[in-house]
Amino acid sequence: MSKKIQIICTTPGMRRNGVKHPATAFYKEGHWTEEQLAAFKADPAFTVREVGEGENVQTEDDFQQRVNDAVQVLVEGKIAELQTAFDQAVAEKAKEKIEELQAEHDRVLAELNGKLDAANKAAGDQGGKPKK
Repeated sequence: MSKKIQIICTTPGMRRNGVKHPATAFYKEGHWTEEQLAAFKADPAFTVREVGEGENVQTEDDFQQRVNDAVQVLVEGKIAELQTAFDQAVAEKAKEKIEELQAEHDRVLAELNGKLDAANKAAGDQGGKPKK
């Protein structure tokens, strides 16, 4: 594992060596030249330190990004769960509505068939009588 350099800026957003600096940032060894590091060290607004092996190099931004990523995973899971439940509820209501409409259709059809049978019977009864 290579060494890292931490640069701490007392005034976040300050520009040095062509870069706008956050409150703290970690850089791989060799990212900055010796001249650039000397310029940081000479500026009282910056603190430069070498980070030891195994030392935590997570910044607050890194931590917040990990939290945001974890929250996003949970939110996406909940969205999928809710969408599945919603789709199931819609399908159940659609099935109920179809069954209601089919029952109404069957009732009306039976009623009309009854009227048709009655009309056919009445027509048949009249057809058997002699005309005057």
